[in-house]
This record gives sequence, structure tokens and C-alpha cells, in this order.
Amino acid sequence: MVQRTDMNETGLYDDDWLGLEWSPWLSLDREDGDLSTISSDPGLYRVRHQEQDGLEYIGETGRSTRGRVGSLARGTYAEEMPYRDPHTAAPCLWAVRDRYGPEFEVSYSVPPEAEDKQERKAIEAALIAIARREMGESPTANFGRIIDGYKQSSYNKDGIVGGPLPEGETEPNCEGGRGPVPWENADAVTDPNWMGLEWSEPYLLDNRLEPELPDNGVYRIWYEGDTPPLAYIGETSAFTGRLRRHEDTFGSEALFSVATADRLEAKHKRTEIETELIGSHYLNTCQSPQHQF
Repeated sequence: MVQRTDMNETGLYDDDWLGLEWSPWLSLDREDGDLSTISSDPGLYRVRHQEQDGLEYIGETGRSTRGRVGSLARGTYAEEMPYRDPHTAAPCLWAVRDRYGPEFEVSYSVPPEAEDKQERKAIEAALIAIARREMGESPTANFGRIIDGYKQSSYNKDGIVGGPLPEGETEPNCEGGRGPVPWENADAVTDPNWMGLEWSEPYLLDNRLEPELPDNGVYRIWYEGDTPPLAYIGETSAFTGRLRRHEDTFGSEALFSVATADRLEAKHKRTEIETELIGSHYLNTCQSPQHQF
């Protein structure tokens, strides 16, 4: 189980970050490092660049950690920007390498909890949430972004190879993310100011058409008298349809409330906050929302 700890930026690199047992830092470059020593068990991993502060990426895999990191390394050090599959972070790390140099390092952890998909993904969300809180932003390559000055590759099936853009050009995926939420009242998952956001009063999913819902935002679902944990945390730019589908899943008696904040118009920004809420939920209740992942 991940431990609740007070972290500073140095902690992002520690071998016991968030109570997990992390490997020593290895070069991500297969020609310089020894990625063959990485465990083949399911696990989590973090990537840093020696010329940059903070973390460049946090990931997880339910298969071989060695195989997943190897896939990321192949894309990052390819001659041209790779496609977004088999590893979605590879195009962004390729761009970071192209601009700042090849000095990436990776560290991994394979705790017993990583065998369970829900637990593993909740730990990943907790790691990203803490990284966002300490860095003031998300790791560079999480949430499908690309750094300014580069065009993102497509998935393989669409055949578009990205790379440096002509001076003055940009693309939507390089738009910056949204900073962390205030982390106030973090242990009270149904309170109206949970995590420093302004949440609506709770409504039954059966009455989802009653409130005036925002254009976009995040939401939480739970059952009266059954929290923690919450049942689900999500994000959307179409509340009406999303909540209708959730009524089919959770039933008309489940409760929901919604919150919005500035700069949530883009999906990656909403997903950043959604991930932060899931991570905080896990850190403060030692559980994932019941039906998450």
C-alpha cells in the first residue's frame, strides 16, 4: 500500500518515494544502460532528464515492466519521431531528446499491488497527483501532450510522422496543462470543498436533469452512507449524456455532484484534474473509487 507522506521535489527521485521500493536510476538509452535488469513483472516507472527539473513521465503496465520501458526507449531514441503506438509518451520524449539532449534516466517499482489492475492504476494516479502538487504541473509527457515547437505523430494507422515545426507554428497538443488544485480538505471526499474545488450540492442520478450543469468539468458519484470510497470520479464536456450512461451503470439512487474551474475547456486539462482527484482519493482513503478503472 502506498504510504501518505509529506513530499518535496527531491522526494520525486528517492528510492522510497511514496513508500514504494524503487530501483536505482538507469539510463533509458539501451546502448548506455542495462534495461535488461528491469523486472518483467507488472509495475510502475518514472522518467527524468538530467537537464530538466522534475519528472518527464510516470507510467504503469500490467505486463512486463521491462518490455514497456524498452518500448518507450526504442521510440525515444529512434531516428525520427515515433508513432503514438505502441507507447503514447514516446513522441513527446523524442522531442525532449531532440531539444535538450539524450540524458534520460528511468527508475521502476514492482510492488505486489501492481498485479491488480485497479490498485496499480490508482497508485499511478497517486504518483502523478503528488508530482503535480510538488512540480506545479504534470510530468511533460503525460496526458498525450507534446512540447512547444513540435508536431505530434499520429497513431500508426494514420501514418503521420511528427517532428520539429517551422518557426512560429504550433499545434493544439502543445498547449500547456492546468496547474494542480489546492489540495484543501483532501480527506473528506464528499464535502462541498473537497480538494479546494467548489462542488455542487448532491443530486440523485434519477434527478440529473434538475440542476443547471456547466459546459465542462469533473464529477464524483457515490452512494449515501457508503463513503469512502466514492464509486467513481470522472471528467466530461457533455454532462447530460455522460450522467445518463452512469445512471444505467450505478442506478438511479446513486448521488453525484459536479465541479468546474478555470481552464478546463481542453480534455487533457480535465483529465489532469480527474487524475489528481483519483490520486488524492487513493492517498487519503487507501482505496480507489469502487468502479474506477
